[in-house]
Amino acid sequence: MIDLKQTPPLFSAPGLSYAARQLITQLFFRGLAGYLVLNALVFLLFRGSSWCWWLIFAAEAVALVYGLKKNTDMVRQMLTPIQALEETADALKGDQVDTDTPRRLAARLDEINVSSLKTSRIQIPGGQEEMRALATAINSMLERIDRGYQAQARFVSDASHELRTPISVIQGYANMLDRWGKDNPEVRQEAINAIRAEAASMGTLVEQLLFLARGDNNTQVVRKKLFDLTDLTEEVYRETERLETGRVIASEIQPDVLLYGDPGLIKQALRILVDNGVKYTPEGGNILIRLTAGEERIRLSVTDSGAGIGKEDLYRVFERFYRADQSRTRETGGTGLGLPIAKWIAARNNGWIEVTSGLEIGSRFTLLLPWNQAPEGSTEAET
Repeated sequence: MIDLKQTPPLFSAPGLSYAARQLITQLFFRGLAGYLVLNALVFLLFRGSSWCWWLIFAAEAVALVYGLKKNTDMVRQMLTPIQALEETADALKGDQVDTDTPRRLAARLDEINVSSLKTSRIQIPGGQEEMRALATAINSMLERIDRGYQAQARFVSDASHELRTPISVIQGYANMLDRWGKDNPEVRQEAINAIRAEAASMGTLVEQLLFLARGDNNTQVVRKKLFDLTDLTEEVYRETERLETGRVIASEIQPDVLLYGDPGLIKQALRILVDNGVKYTPEGGNILIRLTAGEERIRLSVTDSGAGIGKEDLYRVFERFYRADQSRTRETGGTGLGLPIAKWIAARNNGWIEVTSGLEIGSRFTLLLPWNQAPEGSTEAET
């Protein structure tokens, strides 16, 4: 009797694993045994009808071949994942696994610190696609970290410089009070006024720094709701008009403009644009606040007739602490943080700011916001 468990595989077609060949061989012998038994029974029953016996024999032979082919295809499909697993195991077997490269990579990463961040990059020798791809990803991450660190270092340096000036002024006037101002009312009053002004300037700078820090850390709360942008713009216009700026303040405000956004932040951004126009427009100049709404976007702009911005400075006006005219810093009282804050506010309300300017012509800053409505079922959202 044939022992199916010990039968060696007869089929050795390429692409079939040993298990697949073994299973096909067993199916073949089982089918052959069943075929012989069935034909013996047919022969005993139909001994007098040879034509019937041959007909049945031919039909069974065809059925046997068809069934064997069908079973072979089924086994191939069932064992494809097992064959892939065998190939993977063979690839990982023995000394084919490189353990030294990951160890060297980990040791190299441990050596990287802040001082060596700019020049530290990972090098992987050729021939190891996976490790070289990992090294490329790590190098890209190091470059992003280095850019962020450099930007943070510049921010701290600029902030320290901005705070140093008012502190020096306050210290100077405090010394003057100590030496000559105790009994001189004029000197005393001059020192008090200067200290108050510098303290206010420092307070504004610190508030702006905290705002940007919260924005960078994604902790600045944005409360969006549907509100009347027309009323808000008219409010800012009236507040500016009441101030004794020495400039002519005008407005062109479209009625009934609704916006889904943070009204407090939008007002802050508009105030920044208006104050920026007033600072850099000489007395007697013009400031125009305009609000228009198209089919897709709302345009909220502030146009001034000031000194304007040169082409070489135009693309840098949204950099933190950057001012096109450094000589007017103390005169205008600017910190160089207003426009970066306005840009951040515009972005958090799904908008942006456009700038057009020319020297001795003036500038126009336009806050573009999407014409959208509040989400269904909600009138206010916090992000």
